[in-house]
Amino acid sequence: MDHERAERLISERLDGERLSSRDTVGLERHLETCAECRAFERGAYRLRDAARFEIAPAVPDLVEQIMTSVENKSQSRPAGIRVVRPMRLPQRRSLLPRLAPAIAALLVGLLAGSLVVGGPWRDPDRRFMAALAAEDVTDGVAGAAPSLDSYAARFSIVERNLGADVPVREMGMRVWFNAPEQFRMDVVDRTEYTERATPTDLKLVVNGDRWYSSAPTPCPVPRCPQRKTSIRNRAPFSSHAPAPTDLVLPLVALAEPESFEVLRIGRALDREAVVVEVPWDRASSLFPFLSMGGRWRPFFPNDHVRIWLDASSWFPLRWRVFPARGPARDQWQLRFGLEEERPRRWIFDVVASSVRLSAPPADVFEIPSTARTEDLGARAVALDEVPRETGFEPVAPPSELGGLGLYRVVIPDATSDEETLVTYADGLSFVKLGETRSWTADSPFGLTDVRAEEVVLGGGSVGYYEPATETQGRRLSIHAAGTDLYVETNLPRERLLDVGASLPVTGLEMPDEWSVHGTNGALVERVSLEEAQAAVPFEIAMPQRLPAGFTLASAEIVEVEGDVGVNLYFRDAEVDVGVGTVRLHLEAGRELPPASAARQSAVEVGDAQGRWTSGRTQLEWIDAGVYHSLDVPEGSDLRLEDLLAIANSMAGDDAGQGFLPGVR
Repeated sequence: MDHERAERLISERLDGERLSSRDTVGLERHLETCAECRAFERGAYRLRDAARFEIAPAVPDLVEQIMTSVENKSQSRPAGIRVVRPMRLPQRRSLLPRLAPAIAALLVGLLAGSLVVGGPWRDPDRRFMAALAAEDVTDGVAGAAPSLDSYAARFSIVERNLGADVPVREMGMRVWFNAPEQFRMDVVDRTEYTERATPTDLKLVVNGDRWYSSAPTPCPVPRCPQRKTSIRNRAPFSSHAPAPTDLVLPLVALAEPESFEVLRIGRALDREAVVVEVPWDRASSLFPFLSMGGRWRPFFPNDHVRIWLDASSWFPLRWRVFPARGPARDQWQLRFGLEEERPRRWIFDVVASSVRLSAPPADVFEIPSTARTEDLGARAVALDEVPRETGFEPVAPPSELGGLGLYRVVIPDATSDEETLVTYADGLSFVKLGETRSWTADSPFGLTDVRAEEVVLGGGSVGYYEPATETQGRRLSIHAAGTDLYVETNLPRERLLDVGASLPVTGLEMPDEWSVHGTNGALVERVSLEEAQAAVPFEIAMPQRLPAGFTLASAEIVEVEGDVGVNLYFRDAEVDVGVGTVRLHLEAGRELPPASAARQSAVEVGDAQGRWTSGRTQLEWIDAGVYHSLDVPEGSDLRLEDLLAIANSMAGDDAGQGFLPGVR
């Protein structure tokens, strides 16, 4: 990253733009070594003003009838290799009835051991939470999504350390939702500024194929006009103009059990709540207002977000950000000119004052007519009109939609009638099925990369899977005879694969024009791990330690002037945010190649001396006549110590014994 790019990212962040996790971490690493850009950053942040306001009055509490039914019958999962089976939608269930036997056993154990531990109520939360796994939370949140039809809530927002002269800032937020695609979020800044300044007032409205946002425009003067954007003919559940529904149910933030920790049972809004903790980058979907505009304090990528989830409905009732520990966070804090932020003192707090399940009035979702409108060109059609509009009969719907009903059918591109998009929805859950009969690109249909994970759908059918990103759901691309399809959803991975398996097509392996390509003078071919092993004259050692939830997604052989090496790609099975793809390159070699950047440092990898290139987040070393290169994308959460842990797990007695996912 050079000075120009760093200053541009600093300016975007100052103007209220939400940087991607990769840009954020890349910028922080550049600032660690660049005094010039640190001075630019400090000067920019001195321009921010102080703020305080009055909290909006509370409205009635959550109604007791949030849950209409309770399912306390758990079903065991088959051990071993996953087999495609009919999808079962989880039922919403109360936490306490489900855990009643565990609670009873817990109480007996507490009383019986009171003389030993000094009393029956010493540290009860830790013992209680032993009965509740993160997977239960993920399943509970996902299971609540299909039956959620309406929602309205009020929140207060308290922000600390916006700037040197702003110790505390307070705001109000209201959120409305009506299934399947009506959403509204209002943020009101009631601050009485000491000087003239633009309040951070935000509005976002989604109403089917219409979308509207209003936020302060970045400008050099104290009073800035509102920037208003309006979109029409938006495709269903569009990533171009999304609805941040994690404010209602955190389907993205808590999609992966390995990414968060269950802490205890607590209270929020006078209700029992499950308290979980997740890293900042994984929880960004709970802070959509930060990316809309206005002025907000910065956050360190490894800060902690603590979330209070209603134990019956799984709604987020409160979420707080706590500073991370460690010297890297301390240095970052100094660069931003922030006062000392102690890890146990929260720096950002969002708390609900009321939540209701009654349907919002229709006029809540009206799109204002005061903004210039952009037309995205998606054209709605009836399902039976598709053959006349496109010239082909669409594939029959999946048989394993699990109760999701037909929502909208569109031709997504105004300039072409060769693609259809059929969507199914129920509550917050959705499935999108895209199809084309004229795909000519050299990669799978549906924004799926050639390095996507190949998955077996049953009956000889295969597909290519991509985890969710910050802007897109989980995707499955299927290349079949005469047609190409993709499925996108906010359902978990297993349910996406069930949907794909129930389509009446047989997915084929990638054609050669996708799996073989040239790049930078090298011939690259996607192969199986067994084919990769057969192509090289050395044993492929597999990492024994990777970030939790990671699995081998794909392998390539790389040939340059007759020399053959291997690329292995490891990815998160559910969500591709924060860490990104881990790439491991192996080839025969007895010395490190010339350095790829001016700035590098020597490090110890096992018994060998390796090389760390921070600008490329690349670790290189030689082991047993094999050159190893381990790298992650710019902006990844992984640092040198993480890559060293992965590298060291490939040496010694455990090397070559297969992939074992685990914690860092």
